[in-house]
Amino acid sequence: MCKGILQVSTVLSVLALAGCLTSALQISQIEFDLRLPAGSVGKYSFSVLNNETRPQDVKVYKTDWLRTDTGENDFLPLNGARWLFPRAFHAGDEFQITYLVELPALETAVSGNYLVASPSAQGEIVGETLLFPPRVGEPAQSTTDGAVRIVREIVGASPDGDSTTVRLAVRILEDVVGLRIDEVFSSHIGIEALDSAGGTFGTVARSNGDWLEVDPLRFRLGAGEAQEVSFSIRVPQAASGAYWGMIFVEGSPRPEEREGATVLAIERFGIKVYETVPGTEVLSGEIRCVRKLDDVPLSFEIAFVNSGNVQLRPRGQVEITDRTGEIIQTLGVDEFYVLPGAVRYENVVGQENSLPPGRYFALAVLDIGDPDYLVAGQLVFEVEELVLVPIGESAGPPRDLDSDGTYEDINGDGLLSLEDPVLLGFYIDSKGVQENAEAFDYNGDGVVDFNDVIILKTVAEEKETG
Repeated sequence: MCKGILQVSTVLSVLALAGCLTSALQISQIEFDLRLPAGSVGKYSFSVLNNETRPQDVKVYKTDWLRTDTGENDFLPLNGARWLFPRAFHAGDEFQITYLVELPALETAVSGNYLVASPSAQGEIVGETLLFPPRVGEPAQSTTDGAVRIVREIVGASPDGDSTTVRLAVRILEDVVGLRIDEVFSSHIGIEALDSAGGTFGTVARSNGDWLEVDPLRFRLGAGEAQEVSFSIRVPQAASGAYWGMIFVEGSPRPEEREGATVLAIERFGIKVYETVPGTEVLSGEIRCVRKLDDVPLSFEIAFVNSGNVQLRPRGQVEITDRTGEIIQTLGVDEFYVLPGAVRYENVVGQENSLPPGRYFALAVLDIGDPDYLVAGQLVFEVEELVLVPIGESAGPPRDLDSDGTYEDINGDGLLSLEDPVLLGFYIDSKGVQENAEAFDYNGDGVVDFNDVIILKTVAEEKETG
């Protein structure tokens, strides 16, 4: 399999898309793609419009952000590091997280907190808060309040003082499900997870959040009023490649009707700020893995790694050849975005009709923007012949009535009728169905279940009434 890590995204209470017609606030520009030389300063602005008939109190702040391996935005505190544990813990469980920080030659502090999904709980991390100058082995304060106790301790420092090793000792005080741990630093520093204790670690190594100065941070907008928000970015002399950050604009809570109840919704609009230093770009990447997902429709997963220092927008194709070397299908790979250092899993879906049983070769080729550099990955795969047997007491095996690779005629009588979804539902867990799942997977999700029965029933009803 291409994937080896469970990725968990942070879910925001409400995240509105700028420019949405139903939004209470409207943002004039939601992305800045800057190309300033190292050592320079740039000044920019965007406007915030209140679409409501009531005043709004607006606040503006900076965050870090990533993309998940499937392309969704994922938000972290500015200058933060995060560990996610999407599992259950029991009272008395203990584990340790260890990380290394690269320190600038100035005082550096850290604060942290945790969040529990169920039962809902939160609390602060206690212990040492000053990372530079380090105080190795200082006794840490402790507390027994809350669902979780986390104590921070400095356990090591390099001889020249440019790095410090930190340990978080975690003790679970009551049964909980889902744990998030955040550490937030006083400035942007390099962070390396040495031992994440099975959690998923996230941080932004190339953040430009500290380079941004935003004004104003709070203001009040009357109905129909607009406010210009300005920001400057100061690019360090040593910068090279691409860096990114986000400016959030958050409006006042407003009541919304959801499923018969009134809730308070808070809209947040993210303005992405990219900065790429001209002349320092390194375009580099590789296809780590190609994996076949399904036979009908023919689909693959491509695992792509951005090993360069700028955001890449790969696109290309997957060619399918048979034993003779003849290209029998070409699947297009639409453009997708990958930040430096990130992995992206991109699904590629081909034609609905199935390939004949046999051995095939898939060649994935991606253009990453360098005219002299293409990346490629390959896979040899088999399409096995279906061994269909009569379902239940049917006289014959299922039939594919329209040659699309899926078998609608479950009882094999040569017709599609409402008897077919009933028979499929009754024998959904039988070997004859589950061992030939691709024949009955009408929605293409890789499994045969009652969702496929519902689809077949709908098609049969349409045929009878049509």
